Amino acid sequence: MVMRAVKRIQGEHNPKPRLPITFQVLGRICNSLRAGVFSTFTDCMLETACTVAFFGFLRCGEFTVSKNFDSTVNLSVTDVEILDSYAILHLKTSKTDPFRKGVSIQLHKSDHTICPFSAVQKYFAIRKGREASFCFSDPLFVKENGNALDRDFFIRSLRHVLDICVYNSSFYNGHSFRIGARTSAGSVNIQDHLIKTLGRWTSDGYCRYIRISKDTIRKAQKSLTLSNNI
Repeated sequence: MVMRAVKRIQGEHNPKPRLPITFQVLGRICNSLRAGVFSTFTDCMLETACTVAFFGFLRCGEFTVSKNFDSTVNLSVTDVEILDSYAILHLKTSKTDPFRKGVSIQLHKSDHTICPFSAVQKYFAIRKGREASFCFSDPLFVKENGNALDRDFFIRSLRHVLDICVYNSSFYNGHSFRIGARTSAGSVNIQDHLIKTLGRWTSDGYCRYIRISKDTIRKAQKSLTLSNNI
């Protein structure tokens, strides 16, 4: 009774909705960055971060830093392993991994122009070309000045690009990629247990016992590129 009275006096709090960055929105973001928004390096870095975040179902805090970079927690260059047709992203820790056991996320090559594998390859090539002391312990995503990509800079830059794409950027945040990947996966009828595995959701305990093959993950990520109608 008391709580309801307080709400009536103060007014109901309606949090701002968080819209998903679906594959269609991701495509427009990447195309804008390729056309040139910031510097050549920053555009490439942001495109890679956005693409990896989408296909990897990442939370913003998993690929950005809040304050100072810590190589024992945050993503480093050494946490990416590039193979023939896919890359493996090794997350040291995440929200659902309190004991820091780590988890490996596959990023497969696709036939689409928006491809996480190709984006990572291009980004690494640029990093190696511009940094004389390119070190594997360095942050995976860095800004023009070499500092680790922080959450505030990423969100600010993302919203600027979204404004250019004529979206209401205030409705998007760092979690929009994870929401968008889930939305896109559902639109192309990827099975629920596979979506939960890709996104590392733990709501259904049985999912942790299902072993998903590399080829199944590759096909699921390719299916995400077919979700242009949302």
